[in-house]
Amino acid sequence: MLKEILPAQLSIQPNGTPFAENFGDPYFSNYDGLAESRHVFIQGNHLPERWQNKAQFVIAETGFGTGLNFLATWQAWQNDPQRCATLHFISIEKHPIPREKLIPLLENWPELANFSGELLENYPSLLAGFHHLILAEGQIHLTLCFMDIQDALAELTGNVNAWYLDGFAPARNESMWSETVLKVIASLSATHASLATYTVAGSVRRHLMAAGFCIEKQTGFAQKRHMLIGELADDVPKKTLLTWFNRPQITFNKKALVIGAGVAGCQIAYALARKGWHIELLERHRSLAREASGNRAGVIIPKMTAEPDWGERFYRSAFLFALNQLQFLEKKSKLISWNKCGSLQINHDERESKRWLALKERSLPEDFIQLVDAQTASHYAGIHLNTNASYFPQGAWINPASLCTVLTEHENINLHFDTIITELEQHTNSWKAYPETGAYYQADVVIVASGQEAASFAQTKFLPLVPIRGQTSHAQATATSQHLKVTLGHEGYVTPAWQEQHVFGATFERGSREAVCDNTRDAENLQQLTSYLPEWASALGAVSSGHCAIRVASPDRYPCVGAVPDPLDFMERYHAIRHGQQHKNWPEVKYQTGLFISAAYGSRGLTTSALCSELLACLINGEPLPLELSLYYKLHPARFLLRRLQQNRT
Repeated sequence: MLKEILPAQLSIQPNGTPFAENFGDPYFSNYDGLAESRHVFIQGNHLPERWQNKAQFVIAETGFGTGLNFLATWQAWQNDPQRCATLHFISIEKHPIPREKLIPLLENWPELANFSGELLENYPSLLAGFHHLILAEGQIHLTLCFMDIQDALAELTGNVNAWYLDGFAPARNESMWSETVLKVIASLSATHASLATYTVAGSVRRHLMAAGFCIEKQTGFAQKRHMLIGELADDVPKKTLLTWFNRPQITFNKKALVIGAGVAGCQIAYALARKGWHIELLERHRSLAREASGNRAGVIIPKMTAEPDWGERFYRSAFLFALNQLQFLEKKSKLISWNKCGSLQINHDERESKRWLALKERSLPEDFIQLVDAQTASHYAGIHLNTNASYFPQGAWINPASLCTVLTEHENINLHFDTIITELEQHTNSWKAYPETGAYYQADVVIVASGQEAASFAQTKFLPLVPIRGQTSHAQATATSQHLKVTLGHEGYVTPAWQEQHVFGATFERGSREAVCDNTRDAENLQQLTSYLPEWASALGAVSSGHCAIRVASPDRYPCVGAVPDPLDFMERYHAIRHGQQHKNWPEVKYQTGLFISAAYGSRGLTTSALCSELLACLINGEPLPLELSLYYKLHPARFLLRRLQQNRT
């Protein structure tokens, strides 16, 4: 079972320095924490000169604490005219400080106010897992790993250029400085990676040398006589991924074709455009978001489970990432229509009630979820409810078409409507996409994000994507129905009034491909709504058909995101798995070079597509992954081929 985390237990010393009660150690020097960060970690890693004029640079830190090292690094990066184009900062913290306690601590550093303000605006709920924050107009990526260090390192990928070893003192936090931990750190490091740390403890020096670092003492900060710096030797073994999920080799120029301009296609086009890619976005219809993304309004809400598992971990991280993206986009454009009104999932059946009871025992943060009684749920909803509910204060509704419009406003994205791609053809160093009419499109990279058509190409037809017909309905708002203030989830969902209409539904018809609105389905939606919310549903005005489309899901309900393997080669290369053979020397997976997919979002693409697109863009652009390695495996398109072999199927 995945482990949750506990917040930091801190007090404030008389001189104003925060003190970790559970480790018996201050967070930074009593003399000047900011000066210490600059001396030990920035200067100790020979920054900023080492990141200058690079496309990207990766720093990793053991112990986020107050975020002071990160903020000092951000300031140094911002002040450097020769700074790298993108700075990745990965920080591990087992006991993070809650936002409300972080605010007064960071107010002690007014010169960092611009940076700390943006950090606090995006700071996540204290939930275990990776939290990927995009800051400084997309040029700084902060990945907060709220986990035990050994768990976090096991889930990390990436070639780290510089390490800030800043855990609490080795005598008080021995596990963070163990030989095992430092060897994993070495395996995650780029060639000639550097490190710096305030401690010169003998055990730390020995463990670092055993891990492959060449170390030396330097003058320490304030009253500390010495500190350590180091550089990684050339012959240290690197961390490897499961061979059938290996990262694709990156040799592309920054031009890509994206097939499909629903939410999935617009999200990956936007994610790549922000990284400097030029995108040709190809859409079969005459406007954006016409098929599965065509609902008038959809909800953004995490999916919770009784016990913490990888599915819940994925939805939690994706939910928080989506909200940060929407808040950023809202500042850029007034065209986006959404409302972080809060969301309630009512206990509409026995299974939901059991899940609610289990969640209540888990002490999850209240800014993320509150397990409330019927009276409190009614207060949040603005209407009478007769059951307990799970309340998500940050839940939201959004108009998907407005999201797609804002995402595609980026200057690096060219839209092509009425463009039905019928065939993909791979050439030596590129792909050609052939439309029904007109000239072909060509690029090194193609991303298939075309919903129900995603598995229609010869190269992707091995994917077991499942079509699901869904129809939403609209109801005219009345004076009574407009009292609803939040999105409500039961077996389906309903939104507050927007432009005097509520959206509710949706039907779930597995295997159907007929996307035509049907009055019978509206009656089914209304009957379902009435069974759970009889008093409120009786006050609705006229009901009409909303939108009908074919959503696509996968058998395991995770999206399908990543590089597309060669299916015939995969089955031949790993055929011995069918016979139960296991060994460590499997050959590396062969991909269809330059072909990627973003599909199978089911009914939760508004919540999950932003983080999945950032994952895919990082894969394509050769950057550290924004989520755990275990989740990368669960989203990978090759998982279906591997399962066929494991289940002894042809």
